[in-house]
Amino acid sequence: MDLFLLVGSSPYFCFIVIIISGLLFRIKQPTDISSNLPFVSVVIAARNEEANISNLLEDLLKQNINKNNFEVIVSNDRSEDDTKNIIDSYAKKNSFIKAIHISKKYDMATKKYALEKAIDESSGEIILATDADCRVPKTWVASMAKLVIKEDKVIIGYSKIKSENNLINEIQKIDFLGIMAANGGLLTNGIVCSGSGQNLGYKKEDFYKIGGFKPVKNKESGDDMYIVQSISKIKGAAFNYDKNSFVSTLPKQTLSGYINQRIRWSSNSRFTIFTSPLFFCFLASAFLANLNILIAMILFLDISIILFLIKFFLEALVLYIGGKTFLTRISAKSYFIWNLTQPFYIPIVALGGLIGKFKWKQ
Repeated sequence: MDLFLLVGSSPYFCFIVIIISGLLFRIKQPTDISSNLPFVSVVIAARNEEANISNLLEDLLKQNINKNNFEVIVSNDRSEDDTKNIIDSYAKKNSFIKAIHISKKYDMATKKYALEKAIDESSGEIILATDADCRVPKTWVASMAKLVIKEDKVIIGYSKIKSENNLINEIQKIDFLGIMAANGGLLTNGIVCSGSGQNLGYKKEDFYKIGGFKPVKNKESGDDMYIVQSISKIKGAAFNYDKNSFVSTLPKQTLSGYINQRIRWSSNSRFTIFTSPLFFCFLASAFLANLNILIAMILFLDISIILFLIKFFLEALVLYIGGKTFLTRISAKSYFIWNLTQPFYIPIVALGGLIGKFKWKQ
């Protein structure tokens, strides 16, 4: 039994080594890429974001590029709070900010429809996407757009959880860092995973080459994974390691909200067996490794300690390198708690995603 669990967990440990090598030997990108940028469109889907949308729009007002060379399109998806009025007030004062107001549901998943409407109305050659609850540095548009032009690929940007002094926040920050580090490390080695809708860049023509969101119009989540995997098949993908492109987002405030979000993300994993088999293998190996540790713990097998320690130190190395790369600090105490809960949390989230048990803004 011990040997069976060790062998079953070894593929995940191999993937971790691949991630570490990818982070260590990533291609260094110059931060002063000189290029004449074409027109850029920033697209944002917003639903009931009155508490956050002003902060993001203020950040976009401060971008260090010519305001005549980019636009911001906010697609207000049936908001029931003051989101509409806030967007309209910014649009009235700033000609490069445009508002789209959606009044009813259509035959496409809500966020995908909101984003597609914004892209349809955009004038830019380059599309940059972020979420309404994000904060972006004044260099964000320039950094992401320049890399889109330089690489001519879909660009995955880094996003992190805004620091708040509580355990749920710290756990989410570690999760985000681990996901982003895995995306970057695997991508260096030719394995395209996903990205985050909080920080993506691509050419508008490539969005239409993949059929927009119509091929996945009935899937409520996964707009970011679909964009990355679909465009990467025709153009490739690259990760933006420039600190000037890093985005921050708000954490979920409750444990149930956090678990629901992770189950929603996990719900798209089963489709990757067709779109990105190696990525699916990575996800399956992570599930199996954590499940094996859980089984070993329940059965009080000696191998449980060995498996836990291998996983503990390999993942610690990923997060250490990732933290240095992405300027994100995590505490040792939070990491220990996060790692200790993984064998319980990962199987629950994976199975929840498999049966589609999550809530979405309707």
